[in-house]
This record gives sequence, C-alpha cells and structure tokens, in this order.
Amino acid sequence: MDKDKKRVFTVLSIDGGGVRGIVPARILQEIEERTGKPIAELFDMVGGTSTGAILAAGLTVPDDVNPAKPRHSALELKNFYHTYAPKIFPELRFKSLRKLSSSALYDPKPLEDALQEKLGDAKMKDALTHLLIPATDIKNFRPVWITYIKGQKDTSPEGWSSMLMKDAVRASTTAPTYFPAKYYETQPHEDMPNVTHRHALIDGGFFAGNCMRRMMTQARKLAPPDAEIVVVHLGTGNIENTLSPAEFNKLGPIGMISKSNGNLLLSLVINMSLMDVANDMKDEIGDRFISFDGIIDEVNDPNDPTPSMDDASKDNLKALEKFAEKIIRENNDEMDRLCEILKHRTLAEDNHRESKASLTILSGALDQAKTIKTLGKTYRKILCYASGILTETPEDGDAVLKEHALKLTEQHKTELDRIYNVAAGKLENQNKIISTIKEAGEDLTKFIRKFGEPFRDNDPPPPPGNDNKNPPASVDLPKGKWPFGRRR
Repeated sequence: MDKDKKRVFTVLSIDGGGVRGIVPARILQEIEERTGKPIAELFDMVGGTSTGAILAAGLTVPDDVNPAKPRHSALELKNFYHTYAPKIFPELRFKSLRKLSSSALYDPKPLEDALQEKLGDAKMKDALTHLLIPATDIKNFRPVWITYIKGQKDTSPEGWSSMLMKDAVRASTTAPTYFPAKYYETQPHEDMPNVTHRHALIDGGFFAGNCMRRMMTQARKLAPPDAEIVVVHLGTGNIENTLSPAEFNKLGPIGMISKSNGNLLLSLVINMSLMDVANDMKDEIGDRFISFDGIIDEVNDPNDPTPSMDDASKDNLKALEKFAEKIIRENNDEMDRLCEILKHRTLAEDNHRESKASLTILSGALDQAKTIKTLGKTYRKILCYASGILTETPEDGDAVLKEHALKLTEQHKTELDRIYNVAAGKLENQNKIISTIKEAGEDLTKFIRKFGEPFRDNDPPPPPGNDNKNPPASVDLPKGKWPFGRRR
C-alpha cells in the first residue's frame, strides 16, 4: 500500500467550557466542509468532557431514518448553542448574590429538554464510533469513564454502554455550583432488564479536563497493527489567569472556591490537567498530535469573548464564533494538513475493506487445494501477484488471483500467511492420517494372510441337519500356533 494511504486510527478529544463549546463546534464545521464528510466517518474514536460531551454524543448519535449516518452535522450543533444556550444559561437577577448561595445556579430542565430533543432515547451502544464520556462518581469518590467500544461486548460491571446518551451527557455537564447532581441508571445485564444500577455522577472535568490520555490508551488496544494513531484536540479557549503571591494569599479558602471568582480552584485543576496531557501527547506522538485552541484575552483584545462559561448573550456567542474563526485562520496550514490526513484515512479505510474482501476470496482459493503441492503452488502465485513479480506460468483462473492479490494490504498479507500455515498444517495432518491408515491396512492384510488361511481351511463342517440358523454349541479351534501369545 502507498505510504500516503497508510491506515490511520483517528481520535477526537473535545474540551469542556460551557457556552465556549461553540468554539470547537465551529472548528468541526470547518473540518466537515473541507473534507465533505461527517465527523463520524472521519474519526474512529470520539470523546468529550462537559460541553465537549454534548458535541461528542451529538456527532455520533445515529439518524432515525438512516441509522448508518449521524443525526446531526457540526453546523447544526454550532447552531445548538445559539438556540439553546440562552435558555440553559438565562440572565439571572441578582446573579452576584446567587453565587454566594448554597444551591445550584441554574435549573437543569432546559438542558435536559435540549438533550432529549437532540439525542432522544439513543444509548451509548448506538454510537457510530467508539465513544468516551468522563464523569465523577460522588457517591464512591472515583473517576468514571462512560464508554462504548464498537464490536466488543461490554464487560464493565456497571454496563456503561446501556446508559442513555442524554444521561451520560447530563452527568458530564453537571459542573459544580452550576447544575444540581442526580442519579442515573444503567442496565448491567441485557437478559435481566429489571436489574439496574444507580450512579450519582457529576462533571468529569474534575479528573479529565479532556479525554486524550484515556483515549490514547484505548486507541493502542483498538488500532490495527499497521495503523498510525492521530490525536486531534479541540479546546474551548484558554484563560490567562495571573496571580501574584499577595493576590493569591488574599483569596483565602473561601475565595478559592467562591462562585463569584469563577471557582478559581476548579479552573486551576482543569487547566493544569489540560496542559500536562497536551505536553505528554506532543512528546509521545509528535506531529501526529494536532491541537486547535487559543488564548481568550478580552483585556488586550476587545473583540475577544468573555471567558465565562455561562455568558450566553448574543454578543458573546457571536464573539466566541469569531474567536473560533480566528483560531482557524491562524492555524490554516495545520487545518489543511489535518484534512489531508483525514481524506487519506478514509481512502485507506476503503482500501482496507476491499483488501479484507479480497482476503476472503484468496483464502477460499487456498482452502480448495487438495494437496500440499497444489496449495503451495496457489500460494506462490498469490504472493507473486501481490509483489508484482510473476515467476509462475499463468493458468486459467489466475486473473482472479491477480486482481485480488494486488488489493492486499500488508496486514492482510500477514493474515494470508497465517491462513496458509493453518491450511498447510491441516493438509499435512490429513496426509499423515491417510498414510497411517494405509500402513495399518497393509499390516492388517499381512496379518490375515499369515493367520487367516488355517482358520478357513480347517473350519469343521456344520453338523448334519443344521441349516446354520442355530450355531453349534461348541466349535473346536484348529490346532496350530496361537497368534496372540500362549494359549490357556
């Protein structure tokens, strides 16, 4: 296979950030427009935290009419923020006072209604790609990965793949102080629908501001041996918080977690986690890690949006979209490079499917071989055609072998080796069995010839009047050598 058509296993990780989710939505729209394909056909694995979970689920939920296609485009999800964000994050009277209260700032119903409309009752296991959504279990104080892996049985004790997508997203978007926590149900056993587990979950940003590290671990397990892993990270805008020691000391314990300060402690935890993981990805896979993000600096750039995750005003949403377009312009070459990778990825995937079909046909040709000799001859022809070197004289039917041998990828050539070895082993064992049976038959013939004649020659005649229907009471064995040792 050509180097530029090498298989690529693509991973998409989307950060959290409330209304700032419109930024990655606009970038995803650009990717779909440049490639001409939906995100679900461009990426093998998709994951997102908080608002990133809305995009991850929305881009992979199947269409009701055509389940093989996604229900929403990136453009539709970008418009989701313009339509629903003002309802989810309405302007609050006495907002500064409410930030000091002990209750959640916002009613979760508008968010839940929006998720119901966009995701319906689809479950995690309905996703068109591998799908990962992080959440935090506040009952057991542990991280949770709500995961669906295509083509694999869900072996998790919780049965995460049975969870409704809208519930997984609602859990991951439950940012502390913004929305109230609640219980969610999963069904661990498909054959026991009445048995459910309850989980108390909130925002996954506590331990996974983005999903890259976990997704990379999964990708290594799932990617084909001949595939390169490419990780695409989409941020929602970084915030430059600068604090002097004196300013930090003035905050005190209450100031660090106060809603009025934007929950500075949580912001520090999430931002540090994001930067650490991004640096790890760069070190590990180099230029196969592609990130699109930017710095929100409204102080020095009046056109920049506010960094607030709940400012859903029309002006701020427009500013966020322009901020995304600024990121695209400043990283245009990188965007072109990514889209070329994704285009070749789809070409390579098509090649892989063709190669897999050809492998089935060629393995069938090997199975038809009746002897080791014909098996070896067929196999040599396949390898010669696959490498472009023909050393065998063409025969009838070779055109089919050539057509399919030329479509084989390196991975499937290796698979063909395995099939050949198995088939050769079967034929060899078959020949050994036949040879053993033949030898046993020859020994049996010799035995009959050596010891069978005296029995037949000296058989006593039946008694008079006996028609052989009733055998005689006793028959004297012929005198002579007893073939099985000393006679007793």
